[in-house]
Parts: sequence; C-alpha cells; structure tokens
Amino acid sequence: MLLRNSYKALVAGLFLLVCQNSFAEQNANDQKINEIDHLSIPYLNQKVTIDGDITDAEWSHALSIELNIVNSPWNNKPSPVKTTAKIFENGDTIYISFIAQDPNPEEIIAYLGDRDTRIEDDIVGIKLDTYNNRRLSYELFVNPHGAQIDRIRNELTGDVNSAWDGMWQSFGKRTPTGYQVEMAVPYHTLNFADTDEEKTWAIEFIRLYPRDSRLRISHVPLDRDNDCWLCQIPEAKGFKHAKTGNNVMITPAVVASKNDKRDIYDPQDEWHNDNETEAGVDLRWGINANTLLNVTVNPDFSTVESDAGQLNVNKTYSLYYQEARPFFVENSDYFTSNFNLVYTRNIADPDYGAKLTGTNDKHTYGAFISHDTETNYIVPGNTGSSLKFLKEESHSGAFKYRYDFSEDFSLGAISTLRKSDNYQNTVAGLNTKYRMNDSNAVLAQVVHSNSDYSIEQTDELSDQAMKVSFEHDSEYWSVNAEHQRIGKDFRADLGYMPKADYQDERLLVDRFFYGEGDSFWQEAKLSGQWQIKHNENGELLEKSLASSFTIDGPKLSSFDIMFIYADKIGLRHSELKELIHGSTALSLDDSIDGNTDRFTEKLVTIFTNIKPTTYLYGELYFSFGEKIDYQNNRIADYQEFYANTRINPTSHLEIDFSYTYETLDAKEGNVYDANLIELRVSYQFDVNSYLKLNVVYSDVDKNLDNNVSAYSKTNSDLSTQLIYSYKLNPQTVFFLGYSDISYRDDDLNDLRREERTLFTKISYAWMP
Repeated sequence: MLLRNSYKALVAGLFLLVCQNSFAEQNANDQKINEIDHLSIPYLNQKVTIDGDITDAEWSHALSIELNIVNSPWNNKPSPVKTTAKIFENGDTIYISFIAQDPNPEEIIAYLGDRDTRIEDDIVGIKLDTYNNRRLSYELFVNPHGAQIDRIRNELTGDVNSAWDGMWQSFGKRTPTGYQVEMAVPYHTLNFADTDEEKTWAIEFIRLYPRDSRLRISHVPLDRDNDCWLCQIPEAKGFKHAKTGNNVMITPAVVASKNDKRDIYDPQDEWHNDNETEAGVDLRWGINANTLLNVTVNPDFSTVESDAGQLNVNKTYSLYYQEARPFFVENSDYFTSNFNLVYTRNIADPDYGAKLTGTNDKHTYGAFISHDTETNYIVPGNTGSSLKFLKEESHSGAFKYRYDFSEDFSLGAISTLRKSDNYQNTVAGLNTKYRMNDSNAVLAQVVHSNSDYSIEQTDELSDQAMKVSFEHDSEYWSVNAEHQRIGKDFRADLGYMPKADYQDERLLVDRFFYGEGDSFWQEAKLSGQWQIKHNENGELLEKSLASSFTIDGPKLSSFDIMFIYADKIGLRHSELKELIHGSTALSLDDSIDGNTDRFTEKLVTIFTNIKPTTYLYGELYFSFGEKIDYQNNRIADYQEFYANTRINPTSHLEIDFSYTYETLDAKEGNVYDANLIELRVSYQFDVNSYLKLNVVYSDVDKNLDNNVSAYSKTNSDLSTQLIYSYKLNPQTVFFLGYSDISYRDDDLNDLRREERTLFTKISYAWMP
C-alpha cells in the first residue's frame, strides 16, 4: 500500500511540474512559431498524364510550394537541398508533382519495390487530413522509381496502418540533378465531407532525405513542444468541385489450388491430392462521401505472404502477428482504442463479411460482421496465455463510435462480439482522450465483458478492464504514467489481450538531447522505466527497473543499450504439474503466494544498425544475462543474438537475410538451443510485378536430461514460398505461387516434406 501511495504521489508531482513547465513553454512557443497562411488549391478543368514529365502546361497554373525547412531531426533549420512541390485539382483528382534536386544525385537511395517496401528510400509525398479534425491523416509517398508507400496515421492512438492500400497513380524518374515525381489521387480513394461548398483540409508536403541522417524536409515549421504534428500543418482551401462520383468497385476473384498432404511418419504413405477452384467477390461502395461499405463473399487469403518467423520457445504468452488481409485492413483505424479489442487475426477462415465505416462532422463510426468457419480465441492469465480451438462456426462483429467535442477532447464507445451455437463473448465500453495543451494529454478506457463457455463446461464469466494514462511530450522530455487493471474473468476474444487478473502501474521518463551544427550525432535519448504488477488479490507478480541510452550516428546508424532488473514469479506449481503430467485437472489453485517461486532477472540488451552504402544495410541485436526458464521453474543464463543484412545489388534485386540464435543454460547444463533463419529474395521487374522467394527455417534442440516437461529433443520446420505477382492496382492482381512445409523431430532423421501447394489467383477491380 505504501508503494502504491508513493507511486501516486510521484505521478501527481510530475504531473504538476510538467504542466507548469508546459504552460510556460507554450507561451514562448506561440511567439516562436509563426502562423502559417492558408493554402489555396487551384481548380483546373484539365487532366495530366502521369509519366514523370512536369513540362505539361497544366503545371504552370498549379500552386507552387517550396520545401525549405528541416523539422526532424533538425529544429526547423534551412534545408540543404531544394524541393519544389506543385498541386491542383480538377473535381475528380488531385494532382501533385515534386522536383527534388540533389547536389550529389549518385547518393540517392532508390530501388524498385512492391508497395510499402521502400519507406527507407529517398521519398516525397503528402500528409492529408480531409476532415480537418486532426484525428486521421492519409500519408502518400513515392520514391524516385515511382514505388508507392501509403498508410493512414491515427493521431489519437499513434498507430500507423501501413497495410492500407489506396487506388492512386504515381510515376517517378531520376534526373541528372535529382529526381521528379508525379502523383494523381482520385477523390474516390479518400473519405471526406461531400458538400457543394469550398472545403478546408489540412495538408503538408514532405521530402525524406536519407544521408548521414534522415532529414524530414517540409514547408511547415513544427514545434517540438507540441506532440500533435498533424495539429500544426496548415489548412488548404478549395476542393469545391470535389466529388467522389460513382464510388463503386466490384472485384471478382477466382482461386485455383492443388494441395498435397501425406503422413510423414509413414514412409509408405503417398501424397493425397486435394484440388480446389473457388470464386469470390468483394464489393466496395462509397454510399456517400462520408460512408463506405465493404462486403466480401468467399474471400481467399492464401496469397498472403508468409509471416515473419518467430521463435516460440520459453514464452508463456501467445505470439502476435500483423494483419495483412485487405477486407480487415481497410479503415481498420476506425476500430482502434486504448486496449487492443479488435485483433482480426483471431478470425481464421471467414466465408463472408461486411463492414460499414464513416465520418460525418464530429461523428466517426464503424461496424463489421463476419462468419468464420473456425472459432479460435486466447485464454488469458497473469502468468501466461493459451489458444483455444472450438469445432464450431462462429460470427464475429465489432462496433466503434467516436464523438469529437473539439480538437482536444474525444469520447468513444466500442463493442465486440464472438458467438456460436454453444459459445458467446461480448465486450462493451468507453474510451476518451483529452489534450490539456500541446504537450499533455490524458487517455482512459473502461470496458466490461460477458462470456459463456458452456461448451467448455465453464461457468459464465463477467468482469471489467480499465486503463488510464497521462502523457507528456515536449522538446526535451517525454513522460508516460499509466495504470491498468484487467479483471480475472475479463475476456476479449476478438482482441489481443493475453493477460487477465492483472494490475499494472508504469512510469516511463525520456530525456532527449540534440547535436549541434556538424556534430557526428543529431539526437540522443536517456530513458528510465519503473513498473510493478499485482494480481487482483494484491499479490506481487513483478516489479522491474530499466534504463537505456540511445544515440544516432553517421551513415544512418544508431546505437541502443538497455539494462533491465526485474523481480518476477515463475509459473504456478500447479501449472508446472500440467506441463509434466499433461493434465488440466490439476490447475485448481490460481494463487500466487505459496504457489510460485520468485526469481531475479538481470539482462543487458544492445542494438545497433547502419547503412554504410546506398545498397547495403545491416543491424545487430544481442541480449545476455539471467532469465527465467519457465518450463523448469528456475533461473538460467540466457543469450540471444540477431543479425540482419539487406543488400540491393541492382535496382531490381533485393536480398534480405536474418539469423536468430537463442540459448539457455542452467546450473545442471544446457536447456535448449534455438535457431531461426529467414531468407527473402525479391526481383522487381517493375513497380507492378515481382518474383519473390521466402524461406523460413527454425530449429530447437532441447536437452532432455535437463527439461522435465520436454518429450522431443529436436523440432525443426522449414517453409518455402515462391510467388510471382502482377498488380495493376491493389485489387487487380495476378498471383502464381508454390509453397511447402517440411518437418523433423526425434522420430525423423531428416526434414520430410509434409505439405505442398500450388495456387493461382486472378482478381479484377471493376468500377462501373
């Protein structure tokens, strides 16, 4: 109790101190940062061919803007290179061009690549808030070869949805003095208020210039004491003739696959074939400029590239994987909140779905429902989580609503549902964000859940979860103080919330430093974190201290070192009996005191990366110290090493190789050695087509004499995937691919191929 009261007093003191400093800083900054004039976007009843040629007569009538300010990492200093942007619109499309000059064009970093893969290149683009409410912004960028990067940034949560793919055109080409780019963004790609009046949007023109440091060049000075950069970009007036038009897109698709499987433990077993051809369709209908309807019937997600490899050894919580499926990705920002209540990777194999999203004045809303042929969910706990698979079909749905009282205050409601014949989980709650001033904000969320797991012979569960945090972000300081509580019987089966019976207090403080003039470094950060965790009964789960130092350097390099000291519990004694005996009936005692052992973890982690040439990038990570061996309930010596290199021998070819090695050694000897190897080779014929080879190999060797719960010494698996893709746009695509999976354990001397698949997919986006 004394510790908690001290924590609250510390947070209150920091809060008052930061607020006092922030108000004083704000008065000074109001004088330091000049008001930006409104931009007036011209209307021309003309079209431009997007070919990278900016000599067309239409561009002479466009609004011209000079990008001459470096606002990161430099503090609004003059740009070392000249960049000119031009913009106009014709009632159907926004046209933007850039002339990016460079005194050393041979140092330009630019390669052909698939959409969203070239974010680290030299790029130019725009940041666009079409509702001018400073909540969401479109970010559209292009590299010198015309490769597109597009995403949606959520200012409330800080999330970036880079999986969103808009329908727009671009072309880039290198010149003797740099490069130039043309962009055409149709209005049907954007959400905005559909009126016959002149509209006011917020827009920023940006150039990212990676040399020794990665300079962010803009036409806008940004105040480092204002955490909301979107709030500072200027308004643009115009767009009076902007109409979304007949915003209907129908995308039929045909998928054919040949899947072979066999019993790898039976050397006499032959391949068993399963040939399948299916048709599906996606509908995207802009009911009006404010509301978008997405419908999918019989979608196929087999063409999604393999997930990044992860080692799942000595981990007690379920792994997290990024969503990449188009139906769930589009406008997924409408469903975000302080808790991750909508994690659509839980929807494993849907056969149909519908989603409605929109914004109207101060109202933002979203709802979706889908039918899943499988039912998966995470069972949370305070020492670990597990996955459950029900042999039932289910419906999943979510609803989110937000009302913006002002630019500084928003209140939202969210609800989710998972339901089958013998199972149901519902969640409902409120969340809010209040910006007290430019540097300080408070975020809060409270939710309630009801669950019926009668199919599992479990009583009906009902509980609450809440989170409240204070955030301060200014030029030299960042402070985050957070409290969250997740009830023992709280379940969010559509979300990613692997912890329950859990209370957490956390304080994170960062101090920033900035280099001067021609210093070899531009920015550094010194950080400290204190955290303490209890269960609902007040029993201590963990308390930890961490400190780190981060600094950038020349050649786009950085170095980070962190020290961690943590007092933690291992698994419950009853959980260890489950691992040894394989019985769930023994898990009756969920107490902590007297049912767990406590250990002290001491870890050092080091991370560094560098780009020594335009065609080579490398990074290294090393962690060592003492860590809990959860499978055997003891402390052990831990080491983890990770290395990655990315090479671009030509503008078309990229080779990405990474290696992870992890080992654990107890007093009695080695516990396990784990290896993970990933090779991803991509040949980009042009911005529309590529050939990719993905190879992921993992190998875990356990010492059976030093693992009481291990039954197999060796577990290895190898997955390979070869894909050819042609994408006219994100929806009009052709895929041809092959993948296979091989496995080895103690009963198999060598890797044996268990499954192989040949597939093709054709889809066409038709816009009547």
